[in-house]
Amino acid sequence: MFSKYLDSPPNEPIQVQHSIKNKFKIKRIFVLFFIVVIPLDVTFFKPLFSQTNPQDIAETKPLLRVFPSYRREECDWAIRWDICLSCLKIGRRYAQKIHFYTSGPYREHGCYSEEEGFFLMEE
Repeated sequence: MFSKYLDSPPNEPIQVQHSIKNKFKIKRIFVLFFIVVIPLDVTFFKPLFSQTNPQDIAETKPLLRVFPSYRREECDWAIRWDICLSCLKIGRRYAQKIHFYTSGPYREHGCYSEEEGFFLMEE
């Protein structure tokens, strides 16, 4: 199927036109995705990195995860790398407090130190 186009040079401009049309189709798909899907996601679903407290009652005690982040490179794997870097600047470690609700887990991202415990960063 494709060899027919490669063997005949007169069809080369047609192939270029098809590839240009395909690029525009792909761009249209991405634009439609960002115009339609992203606003729907923000409207109907919980924000991905929300720091507000949900209204549900937790089923168990929250889990505190403290990560060993002492260098900038260690923040690359963090879910909220921006908070991880902010914690490093003030000499604290990146941590998550995970609450378990019937609707699913909810994470708070903040810093941890032995003296202060877990605390949220001011935004």
